Amino acid sequence: MNNFKGKINTFWPSIIGEFQNEDHEKIKNDLINHFNTYEKENPKGNKQLHDKNYVGNYNLYQSDYDLHATKNKTLQNLFNYIGQCIAETVKFASQKKIQKINDKNKKLNIQFNETWFIRYNKEGFIFPHTHSNCSWCGLYYIQIGKDASIKNGSTYFMRPFPGSLDKNDFGSQHLEDENQLFIPKEGKLLIWPSYLLHGSHPYNGEKDRTIISINSSTKLV
Repeated sequence: MNNFKGKINTFWPSIIGEFQNEDHEKIKNDLINHFNTYEKENPKGNKQLHDKNYVGNYNLYQSDYDLHATKNKTLQNLFNYIGQCIAETVKFASQKKIQKINDKNKKLNIQFNETWFIRYNKEGFIFPHTHSNCSWCGLYYIQIGKDASIKNGSTYFMRPFPGSLDKNDFGSQHLEDENQLFIPKEGKLLIWPSYLLHGSHPYNGEKDRTIISINSSTKLV
């Protein structure tokens, strides 16, 4: 009786897109100069930094949430690249839905809801959190030292379900990892669904850890 009939489904997968911008070195200095100028002109940063009761971040600077509206050609080109990567991730996640759409002329329209840059001071970090009012989030590494590692400045994602696992039950071993970590690299872009808990490990290095954060939504037009 070895003739099994059936299928194995995968529902609600936790997809994390990982891309590398090969042109990053060409735009890095322009981005850093722009952010340095922004910070000098806006030393207090965004409203979250003014909230004395907010404890989600530690030892960092954050810009306002409209970075994508900045009239800087380098930034505009970068957000165009990021939008294309988000679209590819959405296509992969929604491929079954896309196949059922009769109108093949429809295209994905990526909208940036909020975008901002973060510059971490020494040992700065962000506690685990999720994002609201968006479907896909992103993180683009502008600058980080070569000493970055899995324990130094990495980004982590926590498994999206509660509870402990029975280590003696092999059937649950595919759920064993409590989190997934990504070693930061300049020019790397991570994209993930907004429901995933994520945060960053403190970074101890000579260079500032500087990133762009993205909240986006997608429409089919």
